[in-house]
Formats: sequence, C-alpha cells, structure tokens
Amino acid sequence: MKEKIEQLIAQMTLDEKLGQLTQEFLTDSRMEEMEEKAEKGELGSLILANSAMAGANEQEKLQLSKLNKIQRAAVEKSRLGIPVINGRDIIHGSRTVFPIPLAQTATWDYELIRDAAAVMAEEASKEGVHWTFAPMLDVCCDPRWGRIIECSGEDPLLGCLFAKASVQGIQGNDMSKPGKLAACAKHFIGYGASSGGRDKDAAEWSDYSLRNRALPAFRAAVDAGVATVMSSFNEISGQPATASKYHLTDILRHELGFEGFVISDWDAVLRLKCQGVSEDDETSAALAINAGVDMDMVDCVYKNNIKSAIEKGLVSIERVNDAVRRVLKVKFELGLFENPYFDEDVSPQQIMTCENIQKAKEVSEHSMVLLKNNGILPLKKGEKTVAVMGPYAEEKEALMGSWHAGGRKEDVVSLAEGVTALNGADKTVSYPCCAEDMWIHSGLSDTYIVALGESHHITGEGTTMVNIELSAGQIDCAKRAKEMGKKVIAVIFAGRPLGLESLLPWCDAVLWAWHGGTACGTAAAEIIFGDFNPCGKLPVTFPRSTGQIPIQYNHQRNELGLRWYYEQAHYVARNTASTPLFEFGYGLSYTEFEYSDFGFRVNEKENVAEISCKIRNTGEFDGWEIAECYVNDVVASAARPVKELKAFEKVFIPKGGTKDVVFRLTKNDLSFYDIRGNWVFEPGDFVIEIGKSCKDICFAERKYISLKR
Repeated sequence: MKEKIEQLIAQMTLDEKLGQLTQEFLTDSRMEEMEEKAEKGELGSLILANSAMAGANEQEKLQLSKLNKIQRAAVEKSRLGIPVINGRDIIHGSRTVFPIPLAQTATWDYELIRDAAAVMAEEASKEGVHWTFAPMLDVCCDPRWGRIIECSGEDPLLGCLFAKASVQGIQGNDMSKPGKLAACAKHFIGYGASSGGRDKDAAEWSDYSLRNRALPAFRAAVDAGVATVMSSFNEISGQPATASKYHLTDILRHELGFEGFVISDWDAVLRLKCQGVSEDDETSAALAINAGVDMDMVDCVYKNNIKSAIEKGLVSIERVNDAVRRVLKVKFELGLFENPYFDEDVSPQQIMTCENIQKAKEVSEHSMVLLKNNGILPLKKGEKTVAVMGPYAEEKEALMGSWHAGGRKEDVVSLAEGVTALNGADKTVSYPCCAEDMWIHSGLSDTYIVALGESHHITGEGTTMVNIELSAGQIDCAKRAKEMGKKVIAVIFAGRPLGLESLLPWCDAVLWAWHGGTACGTAAAEIIFGDFNPCGKLPVTFPRSTGQIPIQYNHQRNELGLRWYYEQAHYVARNTASTPLFEFGYGLSYTEFEYSDFGFRVNEKENVAEISCKIRNTGEFDGWEIAECYVNDVVASAARPVKELKAFEKVFIPKGGTKDVVFRLTKNDLSFYDIRGNWVFEPGDFVIEIGKSCKDICFAERKYISLKR
C-alpha cells in the first residue's frame, strides 16, 4: 500500500492533490459539477448533506445510481483513477434509529454500544456511505448545549468506553469488509465546554483540565484505530482549534500517535477570519494545513488558496504531500480502490431488518433510567384500563432525536402504540393533554401514563436552551391527573437533562426514556409492564434547576474543602439545595441489590490494585446491576477531583442470586496529567468507594497504593 501511495503522489498534479484535500457537498443541482470534477481527478470526497445543519433539516434521499455515476467518473475516466470517499453524519443509526449517544452511554455497556454502531455502519454502507462523522467524543460541561445529545456525558471513563465501542462497531477489525465504515472522532478538542452552552462559542480550558477531562476519550479512539479525526470550531486560550498546531500536531499526532487524517468541520477553515486570527482565505488555508488539518470540509479554501500559499512560501509541498498521503491511506484501508461501487439492488428489507429493530429495542431498554418509583411499577398487563396522555403520547418523529439520518417516523413505535400492544386495545386509551379530554375520560382509568419531553428540533447542532426546566404546561398535565386522584407515571422523552423538581411531587413514577429511537415506545412499554427490569444509569448529572449549571460530580475541591455536590453547603447556595436532583450514576431497579464483603489487596504479580465485593439480589425480580468504583487521590502534586469513576461492572443477577465483583485498577487508572502535561502516577493514599451511584456509596476506605513505575 505504501508503495502505491507514493507512486500516486509522484504522478499527481497540485490541482489533483488539492482535490484530494477538499470535501464538496452534494445535492441534485450539483451532480453535473461533481461529475466534471471527478473526471478531472479533482474530487477527493463528498459530504452527503445539503447544509451544516443537516441534523435538523430534511435531507435529499440518497440515490445510489447517482453516487456510482460520480464514482465511475473518478475511477474510470480520471487520469489516475482515485476513488471518491463519501462521508455523512450517521450519528445513532441510519434507517434503524438507535437511542441518541447520550442515552446509549446510559447503558454502561460496551457490547451494546458496539453492536448499535455496527448496525448503524452496516445499514449506512448499503445507502451510499463510506465514512461517518462519529463518534462525537466531547465531554459536555453544560446541558443547555444542544449537542449534548451526541456525546457520552460528563465523565472521561464513560467517554473512553463510548469511544472504543463506537470505533470498534463502525470499523471492525478491517474497514474493507462489507458493512464497515471509516469512523471520525470529533471534535478535537474542547467543544463541549462552549461558553453558556452556546453552540460554537469559545471554550475556556486550562491545559491541565483539557488533558485530564477532554483528552482521554480521543486517546481511547486513537488506540482503537480510528481512521479520521475532525477538528473543532471552538477556540482554546485564544487559538481556534482548527488553527492549533499544538493540539492537532503536537498532541494528536505526536503524543497520541494518530496516523489517520484530520478533516475540518463545516466551513471551519473559512471561519478563521471570523475568529480574528486571519485576514484572508490564503492565510486561513496556511494556518489550518500547517496546524494539521488535512482535508477542508466544503468551503474550498484549500483548493482556491494553497497553490498561491505555496508560491509565497507559506505552505510547503511536503506538508501537502503528507496530507494527501494520509487521505489515500484511509481510502486504501477502506478497500475503495478494489470495491468502489455500491450495490444498487439492495431492498429496504435488506437494510432495516427485524434483527436490527430488535437490537435497537434492546439498547433502548438498557438505556432507560427509572428516576422514581413509589411501588406503582411495574403494572400488570391487561388487569386495568390505562390512559396514555400528554403531548408525546402519540409522537413519533421526536422519539428519533436530532441527527436521525434516514430514519422514518412511520417506522417508529409511539408510547401509546407500545402500551396498547402489551395492555390490549380494550384496556388502553390515549388522548392529548388537555383539561377537557382528561375530564371526559377520567372515569375510564385510575392510572395515567403521562408522556412528556422535548422536541428533537430544540436539540442538536445550533441549539441552546436558556432554561432547561420542563414547561409549566407539561407539568400541569401530571398535576391535573394527580389532583383527580389518579396514579401518575411520567415517561419523559428528551435529549438532555431537564429540570424536573416541579414535576416530581405529581408523579408516582418517572421513567427517563431519552430520545430512544425506532423502538423507543416498545421498550418503554415493556419496562412499564415488567417485561424488562430497568437498569440504565445516568451518564450526566440532572440539576435541580438551570441556575445550578454547571454541575458535575467530579468537581475540584475548593479552599474550604467543600464537596458541595454531595452534601448541603452553607457557602454554595441559599435559595436551593447544592446537591443535584439526580446524581451521576443514578438509576433505580424493580429489585434490590445488597453489597457486602468489601475487600482490597495489591496484586504485586500483576501490578494492580484489586477491590472486591459481593452483590446479592434480595428483591423479587431478576435484574442487571451496575456497580461503580470511585477513587479520590487524597494528596497529589496537583489538585484532583473530589472523586472520579475509575471502574464499573455490569452484572446480571437472578433474584436470590449473588455475584462476586472485582475491580482491577492499574497504574494508568490511578495516573493523571500533571500541570506540565506529563502522565504521572504518584503513590500515596487513595479513598476508594464502591456504590450504586456517585452518592449512594456502600463502601468507602482510605488505602495506600504504590504500584510499580
């Protein structure tokens, strides 16, 4: 492969090279133009989208015949026959829509996340896609940010889990095999801390925080062999990430060892002028390519300006060749030179299969989080008439969430449909949330399932919510039902944490169903009626109100030593509790789990610290439990968080059964980046906690740990 790449580079003109470093967007109106560029050998990549806001807008249906036509122009009519690579934002499903990534992380399950990514890649590969702009690995610092739906939450370890599982599912062990795509880890780096949750705003990170919180997931993706990385819009310390050689070359390439190619985000090179570090497109092109951006998305700044930048000595031909080399390497690894065309005879039934829908339901079931239950759940099927009401009772499209690619609302099962299928049409009524309907139907049922939430249109790219409280009108649905003497079960479909403090008093149970995808309504119904015991746990903190933001479980200790997240602190707030409404790692089950027999030892032979316990299912239901291990470095050379998730185990325990759980902490698990950017392990005292969430701790002990350097 290396020899072939060097032979191609030696034969390419500069225009052909710049074509490989430019991604064009494709619509029907641009077909002829793209064919002409492909025939000239000046089309390297297509993005199958009509705007930067493709996640919120309807997209043109992809026609494989048109994509093959462009590819034939590139492969059969161009001078060197280099194939085009097609990219698209396939974020959480192609035709079969899975729960949003934030919800997938609530499964705390590597295999489920990997399987969801594999189905996504398999379907997308049959619909004209070679390369997906996923996974999104930003650590979210503010739930007002609409793009929280695409990430894995607030924790670095869960971010690593999501990164590895997603890359493995999308790419497999060989990207050239059928059903696999190239993955793209984005956005490098720091985008999740956009100021005030305002999308594409500046992000303030110290290098210490960036390395310890934002970098681990990208390291995990690189270690998993991710093919590409996307640079971020935001600036860090006055430097736009797209123009930052420190981040894209010094850290990503040299420190992490990334060998694939870097693509800019949509128009990000052009926007360097808006960010005030460039006065013209030529300077922007030079800044970005010298920083380490290999491919320019959409704006054609590279294609139109790098030639003159080379003539002026602003860019070297060696840097251009290196970028082309990286792009060609990924194309070879994808097998595009051997198999450039799509099968145009694939039927819809071969894409969205029954097996894929079943997998989507399984992931959705494991992702849902039971936030409250006073004993009303699970309901018994067919025993009593149940009323399904509220603005999301019969909603379908919103359940798919933002960035639902080729998902179709007619394939989605609504909550009302899911409940009716299990409880029977003669025992289920559904109607919108309005006072008149509630009174008309009030005598039919003593149990109301109230479907609440937020539209997918107010999540995703380009969206920010100033207020995350659930609307007063939706709360009123539950309140009116409760005031009529009904048992109230709230099922909430949303893409971000919402303020629920005003809702909880009016509900006997609350099931957080996320934007759960194609099979979301079925999964929620199966939990409500006990066919599946809920096991999801929160990957992100739920604040009491917007005013508590930012609030994360792994905060730094302050000069008073306060752990305000975990206990009411006089110095933090006087008009509300300082603790979250629902903490990181929280989630209820229909059964009870009892922890016992805590043990600790340093296994010197394997150079690991082993923390063990027994978990017994003492309730009446079989169920999954996620045991969580947190660590606090008591005294270190730099201030460390009050606690950090360092390990977890998800185990299935039948009722009456017991499982032994052992957490194995390596030197890497207990290491951190110091203030000079060095990865260090410092022997000393560590507080080790095992619990059901970051607050519900069953064991906590201080232990001295010294592992071999």
